[in-house]
Amino acid sequence: MDPLFVSSVISNLLSILFLIYVLFRFFELSFLNPIVKYSFSILEPFTKPFRLILPVIFKIDLASLALSIIFKGLSFYLYVESQSLETNSIESISWSVLSVFLTISLVLRYSLFISIIGSWIAPSSNNAFLIICHGITQPLLRPFQRFTSMGGIDFSPIIVFFILIQVDRMIHNFRFYLELPGLF
Repeated sequence: MDPLFVSSVISNLLSILFLIYVLFRFFELSFLNPIVKYSFSILEPFTKPFRLILPVIFKIDLASLALSIIFKGLSFYLYVESQSLETNSIESISWSVLSVFLTISLVLRYSLFISIIGSWIAPSSNNAFLIICHGITQPLLRPFQRFTSMGGIDFSPIIVFFILIQVDRMIHNFRFYLELPGLF
């Protein structure tokens, strides 16, 4: 197995962890949740030095977001090197930023899906993971729930799924416009 490829996968996973941490902070999930508390204790020492330069603005943890983009860029660079492909730094940065936005959209869709299934299977569950998914998706659903609740059925998840899929399409179209490789 190629060590550059393995390093690429590891740096991609680190990027996803920092992105999930950005979402935890953005949606202001409770630090009493054991998963949020554990992730804070693990990732906060890495983000704290960067937070001196990149603070939290409008509930967006810029330090964690920057670390996520850096790890995505590193992942892209290592993958390109392992495949002996040609690239430049602007292409790498553009790919990293677009990939981070696509990953955020993907995490939001999975959280929404898990939240919906969890509300059907265990509507009053105190599972820490389901509470996180519900905490992430509820602010997304709330603006549409006023207009889409009919007869006890809530259609707001369908609208949010549709919006997230359209965001994905815009990201992919932008990637094609910039002629970036399709490594998402």
